[in-house]
Amino acid sequence: MKVAQDMRSTEEGEGSPPPLAKAGSSLRDAPPESPSTKASESLLGKTLSTESRLSKESNFGEWEGGLLMTWSASAWVTRAQVSKTCLARSLAWETHGLEAPKEATSEEVRNMSKNEVFIPRPFWSSKLQYTLALVSYLLMPTHLWSFVSRWLHNGDCSFFIVYIVMLFFIGVPLLFLEMAVGQRAQSGSMDLWKTLSPWFGGVGYSIFMVCFVTNTYINLYNSWILFYMSHVFHVTVPWQHCPFQRNSSGLDPECEQGTSYAYFWYHQTLKASGRIEDGGPPAFNLGMFLLLAWCFVCVFTINGIKSFEKALYVLVPLPYFMISCFLFRILPMAGAEYGLKHLRILKVASIYDLTVWSQAGIQVVLDMGIGFGPIIYFSSHMPDFNNCLGDAFIMGLIKMLTLLFTTPLILSILGLWATITTHRCCKKNTETLIMLVAQGILPPEVQPPDLQRNPTSTYNSWLNSLPPPLRSAVLSKVPECNIQEQFLKVKESPRFVFLTFTEVISMVPASAFWTVLYFLLLLSLGLCTVVACMLGIIIPLRDTFSLFRRHPRTLIVGASMVMFLFGLFFIQPSGIYYFGLLTEYWIALPIISIVICENLAVAWAYGAKRFLTDMTALLSRPICLVCGWLWCYVCPVVLLGLAVAVFIQVITKPLTYVAWDSNTSKDVVRHYPVWLLALVVGLCAFVLMPVPAYFAHCLTLGIPFRPTASSKLSCGMGQPPTEKGASKDTPQGYRAKSLST
Repeated sequence: MKVAQDMRSTEEGEGSPPPLAKAGSSLRDAPPESPSTKASESLLGKTLSTESRLSKESNFGEWEGGLLMTWSASAWVTRAQVSKTCLARSLAWETHGLEAPKEATSEEVRNMSKNEVFIPRPFWSSKLQYTLALVSYLLMPTHLWSFVSRWLHNGDCSFFIVYIVMLFFIGVPLLFLEMAVGQRAQSGSMDLWKTLSPWFGGVGYSIFMVCFVTNTYINLYNSWILFYMSHVFHVTVPWQHCPFQRNSSGLDPECEQGTSYAYFWYHQTLKASGRIEDGGPPAFNLGMFLLLAWCFVCVFTINGIKSFEKALYVLVPLPYFMISCFLFRILPMAGAEYGLKHLRILKVASIYDLTVWSQAGIQVVLDMGIGFGPIIYFSSHMPDFNNCLGDAFIMGLIKMLTLLFTTPLILSILGLWATITTHRCCKKNTETLIMLVAQGILPPEVQPPDLQRNPTSTYNSWLNSLPPPLRSAVLSKVPECNIQEQFLKVKESPRFVFLTFTEVISMVPASAFWTVLYFLLLLSLGLCTVVACMLGIIIPLRDTFSLFRRHPRTLIVGASMVMFLFGLFFIQPSGIYYFGLLTEYWIALPIISIVICENLAVAWAYGAKRFLTDMTALLSRPICLVCGWLWCYVCPVVLLGLAVAVFIQVITKPLTYVAWDSNTSKDVVRHYPVWLLALVVGLCAFVLMPVPAYFAHCLTLGIPFRPTASSKLSCGMGQPPTEKGASKDTPQGYRAKSLST
């Protein structure tokens, strides 16, 4: 009752902090034999000098929605109330045979007061906002498209069955691992993994470097979206018709044969180079929209999670609403059923194919966003007694339901596009054959029929009815119009899917409205992903270096500017090929390697049983032992298999890219040069270098692989929030829980 009254008084009066005497009495209420109590009393004696010193720092600006970052006695009392479970369960360590925290010596306290500044770590305002933040990060549009691509080329529904198995046996346990680590430590520092094991101290730095590299190009999608939105309000959008051939007044013949108009228009506008070796200045028209995209990111991150959580109520529900609208509009259209039929195809033999399992595993790891950092950093802003295991299962279910929700829409749009382009191809072939017959080049027997009703069905039926010699003569003059080949072009790249969707939506009745709705859908999904990745850079920098904590807004603006400057490299004529190289061939191997290190750090270095014991003491509920078994045996074996599969694919399969030949207006398949592949391997080794460097460091100094019994994740490595910050930032549902346990 006393703790509940103190909490109510904290919420009622922000301007009346309790006196130091009250803080001291709160600490004296703890058991006298507790070492934590002695250390706390010693630290409390240094509070006044620390508070006065912090109040004099003029550069110590505001952060997280205007909270003044000062360390006071009221902050300690609030922290003691919020994390009362840590003090109340101190006997749990002795019960499980772990050494209790040692009493802080006077020298340690003196060094702490001199060198460390306690910064309030704000919590998410509610559990709902935390959930929305995780959902926004998991709704990466490129992964939604790549899922459909793997669905189509790996057994259709068979791939989805394998995906579900991998999701709940690999994805959810690893997601729970990252959530638990971030929430247990309540810190986003790069040194976080040292606490689990000194051998894995470099994992945090590798995570940061991978997130940094990803941020240099991930916002390119949003610049495309803004670039296309600038043309929406034209009377006729440029990608609705076949573009004119360069240096000619005629339409491009290759485009007329049935390829995406938007695909041709995009490459001609940006003047894409014919090979990756060709350079050139960045496209100015796309550079402006790239800058605008980074300005949006700055707006959503300028006050940390406080500014981001305000936008979540719009950015997350909006895509689901828009997808529902598109489903009702697209599904009844002719051609959509061709794509939807792939929802009913089940190839049982694919379930026994190891390639399908490796593709599903890679897709799960990337879909769940593990290894990039935002999951850990988002969870570090939750109370340490939050049920993160339940959150992991909820995220897995949301991801599965989202895929079941979006896949029919993507397949129907691809079916609609394949039908439209095949109709164009048949009509163009008919015009060409009529001209050739009139010129006497082909005999009159190959005169095509009228294609008014169903061009594709009528044309293909007529072509198949011709005798083999005449059919061969026709196909020697015109290409074959195959709807299945058009439909499977989704495998080329997510960029092609984006352009395909753009073209299809422009053909829907009331296209202006639906096109704007479509771009807003993509922009909301894209911004959520980029903002989450940006926080994956800002939070560890802020938590690791005190300089960045004093100038948070300068850090955000400076980091956004650096990302923009790096992004200019990807909007040069050959930049799109480098973009494809990183997204298709580079990202998987470092991410899987990082996840393997995370898994080993928790399951084998710190100890899965020991870690779950820590979480059980915090959550006041038992955790299924299956999680520890999966961490120790299943996840490492599967992840190692995925890493080997990716490595074999890289060294055995020719790495190619689809280049744009501006002279012929055709796609040309080219091989990546050897020097570029060596550069990609070097980049992968560079971002992973901190991991073996820490291994070597520990071996040299003789540091053991397993941490000592006293070296455990401290309860709340993050700094205590102020009285005002705690009353607003602690989720309401958790305050009652913390007082009742």
